[in-house]
Amino acid sequence: MVFAAAACSSERAIPDGGLAEGVHPSGILDEASPDFHVNELERRGWDLKLCAKCHGADFTGGAAGKTCVKCHPSGPDACVTCHKDGPTSGAHRIHRDAGQTCAECHVVPTRWDDEGHILDDVSPGAADVTLGARAAQTLVAADRAGPPTYADGACANVYCHGDVLHAGGGVATEPRWDDPAPAGSCDRCHGAPPPSHAQSACVTCHFSATGAAPHLDGIVQLGGGCTGCHGDASSAAPPNDLTGNTLTTSLGVGAHRAHLEAPSRLRGPLACNECHLVPTTIADTGHLDSPLPAEVFPVGSGTLARADGAAPAWDRVTATCSGVYCHGEGAVLAGDTSPGRLTQPTWTASTGQVFCGSCHGIPPTTPSHAPTMTLGDCVTCHPRTVDGFGNIVLGGTPGAVTSQHLDGDVDVF
Repeated sequence: MVFAAAACSSERAIPDGGLAEGVHPSGILDEASPDFHVNELERRGWDLKLCAKCHGADFTGGAAGKTCVKCHPSGPDACVTCHKDGPTSGAHRIHRDAGQTCAECHVVPTRWDDEGHILDDVSPGAADVTLGARAAQTLVAADRAGPPTYADGACANVYCHGDVLHAGGGVATEPRWDDPAPAGSCDRCHGAPPPSHAQSACVTCHFSATGAAPHLDGIVQLGGGCTGCHGDASSAAPPNDLTGNTLTTSLGVGAHRAHLEAPSRLRGPLACNECHLVPTTIADTGHLDSPLPAEVFPVGSGTLARADGAAPAWDRVTATCSGVYCHGEGAVLAGDTSPGRLTQPTWTASTGQVFCGSCHGIPPTTPSHAPTMTLGDCVTCHPRTVDGFGNIVLGGTPGAVTSQHLDGDVDVF
């Protein structure tokens, strides 16, 4: 590009009053000329102070009366004048488009003439790479083999490419700067899913209140404890389930809240460990590394379902439990043949399946009960469990309500 500005190459006075013979050669504004001003500036060690002597400290004219900001609106000493919107070599654009700042990999000067920039650059023509805080992030100290480095066109020991992630499983954790692979491939930095995960639906657990969680910020975002993946702020029990379902007709939702909140008031809330193994930490074996669906009645879960020798089981196809004490099956109620008992309610059916009489008869048909007994008679023998109106006796403080009903013991007198 040639700019028609003959005055820039004609003789004129210089600030000290002398004659400016040939201060600028005729090719000073011709990009194709060896005398183009950028080439001249390079020959003079990029010393913009020489330009400022004639064109002013702000390059708007000075003693020469010729402004530089007509072609360089931000000024010759602005970053964008030389770097424009950033280099395009190697992976510069990929990093910039991902929101990475120059300071993540370089020491960014505050002024063009800062030490180590262009006036005293020890490696002219090659930018110095000084990896910053993001590359040095360390979640677990034992996972870092050394400081983050850049050498021979490749990064190593950088958090931002998964080289210091515990069991990350990434396939390109030490990428080359000239690697043509597309950005955004999750398995380059960590497995998809990582080896410690059995599920690949990242957004189920890794999200924030505003949607997608911050990425590569040194924190593994889980949305907040157990409720970060299932349940909501009030309870870890679904809804929501692990796939976002909220209706009780979904297997992942079903009667979870009916058990944990016990709205029927037939006993206090049941704990999660009555039907599942509850991890003490998110990373416990058998949790994230266990594929769906969740195990029901695994060894080590609660005791109510196992009372009196019952053998509990969960049938996912029919969505029902069997052999469970808590719904009236098991040795203690084996002699009760009352009609209408619903000992295997459907997990995904609507509410109203469970009531006095759905687990045992009113009264039970065992020998110790008379056929004429009503709910009001239960208190005669079970005063710790039921009141004179036939209501289950609940006690305890808010959040820890319980009862002696369905606790594995038949309370008599």
